[in-house]
Amino acid sequence: MLAAVFALIISQASAQIVRETVFFDVPANIALDPNPAPTVQLAAVVNYPADANRMTLIALLYHPDPAVHGPGPYSAVIVLHGSGGMWNGDTIANGPTSHFQKWGQLLAGRGYLTVIPDGFNPRGIAGGFSSRRPHHDSAIDDSTCSPNYERPKDVVAALTFLDARADVDRDHIGLVGFSHGSQTGINAILDPSVDLGNYEVDYINAMGQTVDLPVPDPVRIPAGLPFPKVCVFYYPGCGHFSYHGSPNSVAAGRYMPDRRAQVVMFHGTGDSLMGVTDVNASPKTGSLFPIKFVTASGAQAAAQGIANPFVHHHIFHLVGHSFDETTIEPQMNWNTPAESANEKANRLSQDETLKWLEFRLHNHTLTPQPDINNPSGHIVTWLGRDRLRYRVQASIDLANWPQQGALITGAGALLNAQVIIPLENRAFYRLEVDPVPAPADDVLYSAFFLEYLDFSY
Repeated sequence: MLAAVFALIISQASAQIVRETVFFDVPANIALDPNPAPTVQLAAVVNYPADANRMTLIALLYHPDPAVHGPGPYSAVIVLHGSGGMWNGDTIANGPTSHFQKWGQLLAGRGYLTVIPDGFNPRGIAGGFSSRRPHHDSAIDDSTCSPNYERPKDVVAALTFLDARADVDRDHIGLVGFSHGSQTGINAILDPSVDLGNYEVDYINAMGQTVDLPVPDPVRIPAGLPFPKVCVFYYPGCGHFSYHGSPNSVAAGRYMPDRRAQVVMFHGTGDSLMGVTDVNASPKTGSLFPIKFVTASGAQAAAQGIANPFVHHHIFHLVGHSFDETTIEPQMNWNTPAESANEKANRLSQDETLKWLEFRLHNHTLTPQPDINNPSGHIVTWLGRDRLRYRVQASIDLANWPQQGALITGAGALLNAQVIIPLENRAFYRLEVDPVPAPADDVLYSAFFLEYLDFSY
């Protein structure tokens, strides 16, 4: 079910981005029974279908400008908010926080249809959900909106919503999460090879004791739905209250993202969720659950004979939680005392996020034209997207694919390469594409990007 409440046109440079409020249901087969009652403010939103028999989410949908990006279908991105919620002052009528307004506009401005669902108000939670955990005290307990087994249902709902839209390229969908939303996303994309049987969490009972409490298994994205090709997770807590087994384990079987996705994750050493005991120590020690989480995924991937779906885990030195909510300094201030560590991390992580979305969510169309200076050759043209590297290859037999010319880096403009191999009546062309590497080896950043070798776990 889908209903548009209102549309707001936002001007971003020369683009006109439309922000729409939409509703869609969590599929009935995975919704709770009975469903939690929505907050009073959500029930009061015009056209919201408050129905005890349905779990209906409210979401913001940011549309790309068709005058800039064409009529679609568009690649799409699902954005998952953190424990602070997505509304300014926890009030729906105030609109989104500047953080989510920024991401909605930024992504739509780059041609992505962007949906940001509210995971809280439909479950009766107006705002802040921080410091929740499995607990007998209902004021602390997270069971109604657990990022392990309840809120991941929102990802299934959002994918169902996008799958039904004619303006969505269902083969190119991404997922971006923040904190609680990242933990939600991580649990929504568990690989089927990981099956721990009966799931439990570390639950604090009325005696203050930590006991194992049986809880629902992870939700699975149905086979008929599109699957996110790339997931970007900002500073999730990777202990998950032992939902995937001991958070200290690095063994196979604990966790791995679905092999169809590639996952990029960010943390800072100053973030309590990273668990670093002394940020200035060498090597750094502590709980380090995110590192152990990725390592366990790597062990599971090795057992499956595949590459670890975590393609990058960027750890920034002396950076805290929510670093992306800072400003981005003008370029003249980069790597100067005017740019804080959090601002630097914000700038670099945003660049990495956009780079990986470009890499995974776009096809490249090659257009060969005769080379007027070489009757037996062609000039091959394509749109070189920002932050991606290209190698043009040509073949006359589909068996040998020699590279044509040098490595080329895109910058949002048309690129071309001269094909200089002798050509017969037929020629075939393809691109090898990969993201420009993060500047971890640059002298300006080499002490800022940390490696796992900098930690003892």
